[in-house]
Amino acid sequence: MTLTSMGGKRTLTLAALAAGAAALVVGLLIARGSGPTIAGAADHLDAPGLTPPGGDLRTDLTDVYAFRNGANSVLVMNVNGLTAPGKPGLFARSAPSVAKTKAVSYYFRVDNNGDAVADHNIRIQFGKPRGAGQVQPMRLTLDGKPLVTGWSSPFGQVKIYSGSDAKAFAGMRDDPFFFDLNGFINILAALDVLGLDTDPTNNAKSLIGCTGKRTDTFAGTNVSSIVLELPSAMLTGADSKIGIWATTNKAGTQIDRMGRPAINTVFNPNSPLPPDRAVDGKSSKKNSFNAAEPKDDQAGFRVEVEDTLGVLFSLNNAGGALGGTDDAADDAAKIKGLADILLPDILTFDTASDAGFLNGRKPADDVIDAELGLVTEGLVTTDCVGSNDKSFLTAFPYLAAPSA
Repeated sequence: MTLTSMGGKRTLTLAALAAGAAALVVGLLIARGSGPTIAGAADHLDAPGLTPPGGDLRTDLTDVYAFRNGANSVLVMNVNGLTAPGKPGLFARSAPSVAKTKAVSYYFRVDNNGDAVADHNIRIQFGKPRGAGQVQPMRLTLDGKPLVTGWSSPFGQVKIYSGSDAKAFAGMRDDPFFFDLNGFINILAALDVLGLDTDPTNNAKSLIGCTGKRTDTFAGTNVSSIVLELPSAMLTGADSKIGIWATTNKAGTQIDRMGRPAINTVFNPNSPLPPDRAVDGKSSKKNSFNAAEPKDDQAGFRVEVEDTLGVLFSLNNAGGALGGTDDAADDAAKIKGLADILLPDILTFDTASDAGFLNGRKPADDVIDAELGLVTEGLVTTDCVGSNDKSFLTAFPYLAAPSA
């Protein structure tokens, strides 16, 4: 395992992120118990009971991406996960409460000095839907100053708006996250011993050689996307390295946040992985995590991360149900090292590098394959789904058209 420094931040290597993002899928699958239902992807439904934060899919972040296009940085956030083909997915403009209606904002948060505190805030707001296409007025600001104004795009169309050297798109797109849910369920036979996987036909060996039918579970589902491209120099500080996370906010209250895949969905109680289940008497920390700031992650959530990593590491122990050969003697030290890296929950990104994951994240990056072989220590190296169901665009807004 190699740890590298990134502008004062410690960024994930493959070995580190494997435990986190692969854990995400593990957790989501177990949470649904029996049967391959579409439970979620990187950050879908990460409030208690697999519900959307704030009780609204429009404020539920699903994925965050950051990648380079020459001298520019491209930032993407998706909400409204699991939208069926042809269904419109509006952005929130307000949310009702007993007293009054509260305005909703979407944010890209940018840390450029490694202290896990936002140095730049890009705010996106939407107005009331209008017309037959239900388009919404859109306004983007950078640190309170106007950046782009325009409209969301009608379903299936791409309307791009520019201003202040930046351009933006908002509208429905194909969900860019791809993986084989059934394949991951098959990996979890070892968890039968925990009483969490009750399907006796599961077989971790079934993915080796990619035998049998493999399907991208998210094929044909859509998300509401906000895509922004702007000069990297508008975000960076003393060097080219930054950290990115997204939040959704109602008035002054933070509803959801996401940097890397996996963190809140899996690691915080009531995580599906023991010892963080409800039966263990732990109250849920998922909403607390969503409302927290990255700078407080180590103090507030490190114990939960270490608990869950302990379960994941045990799956490959010698003599275990998966037939592992790993000597567990050094697991404790590895787990502490990974907890140091997994928190704070920030997507680290060198804006001067064209490399993808783990440097930021490109839509086409096969995150699962990068992680799976490591979390199983070579037992299974792929989910046998190597690309999205639709080809990504080579130009802005980069994401594929939504399924109609």
